[in-house]
Amino acid sequence: MMADFKTDFHRFIALCNEEYLIQYANKGIYNRSLKEMEKGLTVSYEFGDDYVECTLSDDSVCRLHADITRFSCSCPSDKICKHVIIAIVYYGQHLFTSDPAGEAAEVYKPDFGWLLRLTSEQITKTFTASQIEEVLFRLEYPEEIESAETSFLTVTLLTQKVMVTFEPDSEIAKSMCSCKAKGNCIHKLEALLRYRKVNEIHDHTELQESSTDVSYDHQVVREVKELIGEVLGIGLAKLPNTICTRLELLAIAAHNGNLPNVEKDIRGLGGDLSLFFQRHVQFSKEGLLERLTRVYLGLLALEKVERSEQKKQLLGSFKSKYHTIPQLRLYALGANPWETRSGYKGITYYFFAFDDRRIYTYTEARPVYYEGTSFSFTNSYKGKSPWSDLITMEELAGSQVTLTQAKTNREQRLSSSEETKLTMQKRVNIEEVDLGQTLINDWSKLGGMNPGEMFEQSGENIFFLRANKIEKVDFDEAAQQLLITIEDATGYSLDLTMTYQGQFARHIQFLERNKRLFELRDVYVLVQKYGEALYPISFLQGTSLTSLKLDL
Repeated sequence: MMADFKTDFHRFIALCNEEYLIQYANKGIYNRSLKEMEKGLTVSYEFGDDYVECTLSDDSVCRLHADITRFSCSCPSDKICKHVIIAIVYYGQHLFTSDPAGEAAEVYKPDFGWLLRLTSEQITKTFTASQIEEVLFRLEYPEEIESAETSFLTVTLLTQKVMVTFEPDSEIAKSMCSCKAKGNCIHKLEALLRYRKVNEIHDHTELQESSTDVSYDHQVVREVKELIGEVLGIGLAKLPNTICTRLELLAIAAHNGNLPNVEKDIRGLGGDLSLFFQRHVQFSKEGLLERLTRVYLGLLALEKVERSEQKKQLLGSFKSKYHTIPQLRLYALGANPWETRSGYKGITYYFFAFDDRRIYTYTEARPVYYEGTSFSFTNSYKGKSPWSDLITMEELAGSQVTLTQAKTNREQRLSSSEETKLTMQKRVNIEEVDLGQTLINDWSKLGGMNPGEMFEQSGENIFFLRANKIEKVDFDEAAQQLLITIEDATGYSLDLTMTYQGQFARHIQFLERNKRLFELRDVYVLVQKYGEALYPISFLQGTSLTSLKLDL
């Protein structure tokens, strides 16, 4: 037993070089320990079954094991102290090579293969479900890592400037992170998974399956399906008013049964039927039928799918979760002001991300239905950005920036987190940006574009069109819409629609009368698709950008 421990102890001593000890203590303690030994401090050792009793010539006594996290000392310190460091270094300098076990340990090579042999079950037991969800999200974004093997393996997350060190033949709990957080921090998990990914081990699917809670109340699903069947079977004319009360009770049951999307859909159905009973002009039979069909098909899919990731998408979430990612390189695409019938006003800003070639949004919005509340598009647009006091939202809307510690959700919506830092970059020409699938080259396929398949991430239907020229600008008096007809290089034309609104009347009049529009060539148009209509947000050419409702 003692012989086995002595071999382990000598292997431990072989790992304890300067770098290793400074990592676990600090440079000051390490240097003070060396100075004490230079003054003549000596140590004597007595081996037990699984420990070494170390008596220092200054009468301090400490006990070592074959593990730097297990130690004790007669001094008052509850952390690794100079006496422990002295006992380790003195043994390595004076007794290590004189012992046959020490000679064998000198040729021992640290083994970090255990990091690659970990199972998904072991990882999920070590970290929380929220930590795993956060890191799996972060893995979708690039982060350069640097790994170095010495006495231990150091994995550096370069963008975040964080170092995580792993011991050989060890466990995750004994790893250390430069962030100094207690316990198993998120950096340890990210460093582990990125290191495994570099070594061709991909954990995403297994960890997603094992860490996702997809339990829900099956009885609520059955009751909602039955109610939809009743509505379709009875017909609107014979529906009792009490149906709205039943829907409200079901919505509460759906909330308690972990069915966020079902709750939202049921409340939507209740709103539709309330409009019907009020004989409101906004009620639409087609809209109600479309919602009933979508909800029913979604419930059928929820009962049939087996993959946890698909179930989670169908279940939805009560509140969109924002996750921190190391860095986002963004190319601003302009801004669009809006107002809803329910009494909200706001401006949405659009950005193209160079790394994943997706469009991100940031929205500033406010309810204006309270007495005394208001929202000024101009003041908001001229106001300071959430990530830097040195740049206004107007400047941000036409810039190119890097966000570090950015927070975003699955719908690519950005948060105004105070932790996020903004750095301005030199803006490149839009023609030099690889827009990927956000640039629609074949305009004839726009009519068949769908907002997303059943298990795809939903998002705003926003994309680019490259217009060879603007063919016509015409205001439709009957529909109160400005139609901008654009043409591609093949001669295929499309109508872009700008609905008349009082606060934007000046912008529409400017576009209608400005003859210079017809001189534009090869201009990029950021477009949002609602139903069959295409609504232009901004024109881009070179490094210049014009947000149509804010910059004219």
